[in-house]
Amino acid sequence: MIATRYRALVSGLLLCMAGLVHADGLKYVETADGAKRSSTRHLVQWTHTRLVFDKPLERVAVGQESTLKLEVLGEYEILALAKNVGRTSIMVWYADQTTETFLFSVVQDLSVLRRALSDVHPRIRIELAPDRAALVLRGRVPTVKYRLGAQGVAENYLFAGQRNRDAGPADSVLQAPGGVRVDRGPRASGFGASIINLIQVDELPQSHEDKILAAIRDVGGHDVKVRRIQTGDLVDNGVDTLVLAGEVANQVVLTRVLNIASRLFLGVAADQPGGVQIIPLTDESGAMLNGRQSAANAATGFGVSADDLDNDIRANIGRSKLISAAGGRILSMIEVRDLPQVRVSVQMHEVDRLRLKSWRPDISAMSSGYRRDGGFTQSGLQPVEGASTVENALRMVGGALSNNLQIANGRFAFDMLFSLLEEEGISRTLSRPTLTVLAGESAVFRAGGEVPIPSAFAPSGLSADDSVGQNTSGVFSGTEFKAFGVELKVRAMVDENDQITLDINPTVSLPDTALTRQIADSTGTSLNAAAFDVRSISTSTRVRDGQPLVLGGLVSRDISDRSAHTPGISDVPLVGRLAESTSQSDNERELIIVVTPTIVREPKHDLNLWHFPNPRLLLREGLSPQHRHLRSTASAPEIS
Repeated sequence: MIATRYRALVSGLLLCMAGLVHADGLKYVETADGAKRSSTRHLVQWTHTRLVFDKPLERVAVGQESTLKLEVLGEYEILALAKNVGRTSIMVWYADQTTETFLFSVVQDLSVLRRALSDVHPRIRIELAPDRAALVLRGRVPTVKYRLGAQGVAENYLFAGQRNRDAGPADSVLQAPGGVRVDRGPRASGFGASIINLIQVDELPQSHEDKILAAIRDVGGHDVKVRRIQTGDLVDNGVDTLVLAGEVANQVVLTRVLNIASRLFLGVAADQPGGVQIIPLTDESGAMLNGRQSAANAATGFGVSADDLDNDIRANIGRSKLISAAGGRILSMIEVRDLPQVRVSVQMHEVDRLRLKSWRPDISAMSSGYRRDGGFTQSGLQPVEGASTVENALRMVGGALSNNLQIANGRFAFDMLFSLLEEEGISRTLSRPTLTVLAGESAVFRAGGEVPIPSAFAPSGLSADDSVGQNTSGVFSGTEFKAFGVELKVRAMVDENDQITLDINPTVSLPDTALTRQIADSTGTSLNAAAFDVRSISTSTRVRDGQPLVLGGLVSRDISDRSAHTPGISDVPLVGRLAESTSQSDNERELIIVVTPTIVREPKHDLNLWHFPNPRLLLREGLSPQHRHLRSTASAPEIS
């Protein structure tokens, strides 16, 4: 009884469902290109489509006449005109009292776009969104490049010719956590449709850490590691911080690594003011550099500001233990293995040019101009090594220095040359300072004294006509000190190829009594101060390690007249001339500076540690393979 009622209930439900879900009476849809398919539901805009049914029609209705216009051609056919882009439904009543509803979409002709997307990747397809006027990109591609390429193709096709359009396809995506790029959202085109990119990617794009490691590996950062400090639950490049640690060869590699990492991490923001800014936070001892601001303004007991003892670690970042980059978004703890020092040896010589011009040295035994098999022989002597350098040095001193030249040549030649000139009384050595300074830092050498210069005046204020009056001496007095002697300022920088860039500024200043007297005679007033004869050079050059640099052209000339006479007799006419004597001296001196920079590196103490497991291993390693074979043969026992 119960089974019979259950069967009746199921049969009734099936009959109800059959009444609701009618059989498909649409035979096929013939589109404008002549294709006949029963599954076609997308109609191209402004084209006619023929709908053929296998059951006679009683009447039809359309939901949106502005989207689709229908015309009944016969008992089994309907002609549809696709007018505007959109979606609408067609309801059909058959002669057998059944109904059916079909959902159609009107789209633009996207055949060109479909072929273009197929050129990007064959698995990319385009569909229409069921709930809005939008094109949906579907499919699965290997990398994100195909995804972005399809996005760009679709946007270029739909937005072609649109005024005031947004930026290119690269701006239609945003950086998401983990480096995954996602769509910013649909964007309406001039056709009234937007693009929704739902293409899946097999291989996710690299994270910022991997991109930075790959980029800095080619510039020497293969020993650098990148670690992310995550502030939130998810990766966020807007607030997270990257920490760089490891080692690099030199400071050149360090600056390259930090600049590349900053630009990759910040992206477009790196081009903003202060975007890629590298700031050292600590010095070699770990002390914070910000604490030196107040101490730098204090003066020591010797009248020297603390600023004079401050180094240039803000420019030489390789010595800092903690560096901030990219506005604090990147912290660097990278160690620099090679921080060389530069020993700068400076020789300052003053040469008497008049005596040098008349000097004829006999150095034929050391000249390379004589050949053993040539026309001139010098008792069969061979040219001494470096003789050509000496000859060039003599030629340079004899003539080229008068043309303000600066050249580099062999150090041996110049040392020998100036020693020879000092023995002849032609030159004298003013100073030979040697400074050792860290590469990139500045050093100053001073040798001499200070001359006190008194000063006193009384301010007179303003006159009745508002003009400044004359100051008179005697009310306010003080003493200033003017330094004289030799001063050398030097800064040496070393690149990765051990080429030295040298900034040098030597200065020689001496009190000049003759010039002081001339100024006093010309002005008619007595001077409380002394005039100075100052000679200085400031230059930047590039030399090799240990290569001397010669600077010349600082010429000074002193012309003096002296007269003597016998009192009384010199006033007698005619005879007085015999009691007078006059003399004139003309001294022409030239300052020659020889600078020799040498790179000084910290010795590797590990090289002095020789270690062998035992003496037998040392002996075995020292023997040749043949000796080891003979030794093993001689020591083998005889078998009788």
